[in-house]
Amino acid sequence: MAPSFQNATWGQVQSELALRLNDVNQVRWTKAECIAYLSEALRVWQCLTQSYVTDWTATFTQPNPAQLKVWQSTGNGLNALVGNNPTSPRYQTLSDSDVYTVAQYHLLEPPNGNATPWTGTSMFSLTDFVNAFTRRRDQILQISDCNVGPFDPTLEILPGTNRVQLPDSSSQSILDMRRIRYLPTIGNPATLYRDDQMAMEYFANGFEQTFGTPLTWDVLSSPQQFITFDAKPNVPNTLDCLGILSGGVVVPPNPSPLLIPDDFSWVLKFGMMADMLSKETESKDLTRAAYCEQRFAEGLRVMMEMPWLMQGWINNVPVDTPSFFEADQFSYEWQSDSNAMPQIIRGGIDLFAVCPLIPTGTSVGITMSLVANAPIPTSDSGFVQVSRDVLDFILDEAEHLAQIKEGGAEFQESLALHQRFIQGAVETNKRLKMSGIFASDLRRPISKEDEAMPRFVLEESNVQH
Repeated sequence: MAPSFQNATWGQVQSELALRLNDVNQVRWTKAECIAYLSEALRVWQCLTQSYVTDWTATFTQPNPAQLKVWQSTGNGLNALVGNNPTSPRYQTLSDSDVYTVAQYHLLEPPNGNATPWTGTSMFSLTDFVNAFTRRRDQILQISDCNVGPFDPTLEILPGTNRVQLPDSSSQSILDMRRIRYLPTIGNPATLYRDDQMAMEYFANGFEQTFGTPLTWDVLSSPQQFITFDAKPNVPNTLDCLGILSGGVVVPPNPSPLLIPDDFSWVLKFGMMADMLSKETESKDLTRAAYCEQRFAEGLRVMMEMPWLMQGWINNVPVDTPSFFEADQFSYEWQSDSNAMPQIIRGGIDLFAVCPLIPTGTSVGITMSLVANAPIPTSDSGFVQVSRDVLDFILDEAEHLAQIKEGGAEFQESLALHQRFIQGAVETNKRLKMSGIFASDLRRPISKEDEAMPRFVLEESNVQH
């Protein structure tokens, strides 16, 4: 299939950026650096407008005995308990080294990524990059509901007790629990609902003396990293859980995954730089640190509201794409109900399940309309996949990014270019909003997951009185 847009090549756009920077020989800003800024501008544009949407089709076959993973990922194959789909247009390709490299351009350090030993100045060290990356990555995962999935070791509620401790180690933590299913060795499985101990006392005040199948779980009133249930099982059992999983240990020069969509790598970069530019002594630059912190906060808000799955089909029949919370409410125990309504259920960003579960010896074809990774040309002759009216905005943002390393007046003056880029995205979204009857359902102002089961209190300004 021919590219959608064929009016500007990657090489032409690079040359135009160099011309804007008055550096046509690419001395102050190298070719690789210009490519990094243009790539980031394209990714930010995709984050703000979700204009590049593509259909992804896959066939899933359930062997006998059943071994197909219930939860599937469109993002990565890092969780062995989740199905890996490397043909997804949202598959993550960037690592910590890619983020370090762009930050090093901004900080006037050698762009060596996570290479060891450190060859940069005394203002920063590779440890600074690693520590900032580790902290900000986990913040993003927690707030944005990324990297959701099952985890090892499998939990169980010891018979006669009603509390379990979540596993925690240097390699992985459970940042937040999202869903729990109770699987007894005798009896029927049960999907449990999130509650709190005050509600347990009000509505089942004998829960500490109740033995049997629990109905709800609590983290609010429990000790940190513990979960309390409203009943004490009297049979052995296991818990089928979904949690937000932290990142692991970062050990350069081994690459570490971002665990977030490629198009949001800039959010992680700005969070890191906010930390690094707040260091004491010669590296301190509070003006640019404040700017980076603002971009980080703005990026987090976009991640919380971004759609990633637009529509779904099973065997070419349109189906709903509810969050797991909605599915658990309106199609209770869909995982054990072979007659459950056909759906593609969202578990978090880039996590989904086919409902009902695929019977043994059966194949099912699914198609998902996905907000894909921004297409980045791989050669100078490749075409840039944005329309003619958008190219100027991409160049504005790339030029602004190039000025971050200049600091001072040059950086401050370039903020107008960034604002024009943002305004261009706003106007594009206004146009897209009027392009269909159900545009607001396809591109919701809040994700389906957070709409059905909010994780944060709405800001007062957003509450309608």
